[in-house]
Amino acid sequence: NGVTCSRNIKIIFEGKEIILEDGKVKVSDENSNSSCTVDSYSLHTIGLYLSLTFSNGITVIWDKHTRFSVTLDQRWKDKVCGLCGNFNDNTEDDLKTKFNSLASNSIEFGNSWKSTDSCASSVNQTFPCEENPFCSPWATKKCSIITNPNGEFQQCHSKVDPNPYYDACLQEACACDKEGKYLGFCTAVAVYAEACNKAGVCIRWRTPERCPVYCDYYNDDNECSWHYKPCGTLTAKTCSNHTIKKKLSAVIEGCYPKCPETAPYLDENTMECVSLHQCTCLYNGQIYHANENIIGCGNCECTDGRVICESTTATSPT
Repeated sequence: NGVTCSRNIKIIFEGKEIILEDGKVKVSDENSNSSCTVDSYSLHTIGLYLSLTFSNGITVIWDKHTRFSVTLDQRWKDKVCGLCGNFNDNTEDDLKTKFNSLASNSIEFGNSWKSTDSCASSVNQTFPCEENPFCSPWATKKCSIITNPNGEFQQCHSKVDPNPYYDACLQEACACDKEGKYLGFCTAVAVYAEACNKAGVCIRWRTPERCPVYCDYYNDDNECSWHYKPCGTLTAKTCSNHTIKKKLSAVIEGCYPKCPETAPYLDENTMECVSLHQCTCLYNGQIYHANENIIGCGNCECTDGRVICESTTATSPT
């Protein structure tokens, strides 16, 4: 129906089934009790998003609601297929069906990639603004923030064409009977804001009335270390100290901490500022406290945010 809305996301990788649902990550690993191995992925909280970086060069970013994106290393160029295209820098042949033929329209393309035959094929494509015409005036008014020549995004228009983002915003915001009225609208505007940030134009577009973000949730009483950053930050030092996270956090909006000198590290598993020896570890989807033994992992324990084993040194950078 023209709306991108992820309800339940399953990622199957090296025997693990990773489920993204209800803002949380759940891991099912059929080999979890057989041996102690380094996690094949790392999980990070970056602003408003969760990032999963896999050992094979694939990074997944999820906003815990409706937005889901996949970024591939160059090694995957022209070696993938499916609903996201073939990653060959040529958008003209992205609509290739499962049978390697070029589809004449998006309906034929989508139907060809059905995972099970029991799913009914789509016949007609009806967009949300056509299904819910009463939502159209609201969507048009709200989404005009993207194209308004005198609005918040005016400095970005010359760098990033706003029209495709405006069209997407209309479709997302028109799905008001499917939570899109707020989630879809906010997601669509956030996508354009991120594109502007990557082009070097930082836009502070959120307000207490429009798609607010409340970072106070993470602050303890009489504390004010968490703040909203519209264009990310590079100052946060994490227990994992992961380079991908630093790269992504430079362009992704959200809540970021200003940790004190006495607790300079952000523990992404607990979302607290801690000292290095207090850092927890995440292994097979379970959080282990500092100096805690890793279950089913032989003589291994969590040390300084990493899984350390006596016989071999293994690190789990999460």
